[in-house]
Amino acid sequence: MPSKRQENKQLQTDKIVEAAKELFTERGLNDVQMKDIAERAGAGVATVFRYFPKKDELIVEVAIRSLDAVEAEFRRIISLKASAFERLELLLDTLLDAQKAEHYKSARFREAFESYASFRTEPLPAIGRYLTRQRQIMDLLEPLIEDGQQDGSINGSIPAKPLIVTIINSYSSFTNNVALKSSISYLDRDIQPETQQQVLKKILLDYCRA
Repeated sequence: MPSKRQENKQLQTDKIVEAAKELFTERGLNDVQMKDIAERAGAGVATVFRYFPKKDELIVEVAIRSLDAVEAEFRRIISLKASAFERLELLLDTLLDAQKAEHYKSARFREAFESYASFRTEPLPAIGRYLTRQRQIMDLLEPLIEDGQQDGSINGSIPAKPLIVTIINSYSSFTNNVALKSSISYLDRDIQPETQQQVLKKILLDYCRA
């Protein structure tokens, strides 16, 4: 059982991470200073630096935690008693739902984070933890992949693993992209993000269906 000191430390860490996530989502990663995060969290700047000596360490921690909801929902869906195809459809629905309400903040942050990380001349500190978490989430698909090879609900013209992983990665990237650019890129009512997301979902599922 954690001590009171450990509980207080966790609570303080959570407050700092949540404040950072809000600010990074509102302003972007480059324009937020540690003093801004301290003020939003109701903590001293020295306290924030004690928990996270570098801003990049805090950025990575926010990125890792942004995957929590995705992992929990993937676990729930994979464990359902349904065909591989039915569960795949539910996974795509989850990725689409991630663009709505509170989940949108996490998706928006992850998009900004991955862009930020890709332009770094050196790897972000602890980026390996983020990549490991992503791999762990993709590893959750193994039972679905095995079922897709056996239950006859998935198109067998392409091996189940590359087919399912490619569909999920492609749909996740696309839904994020059109949602985040909706205010500047899509003016025609007929091609709003929601329309495009549903069209791509149908295309992918129609191809994947046995």
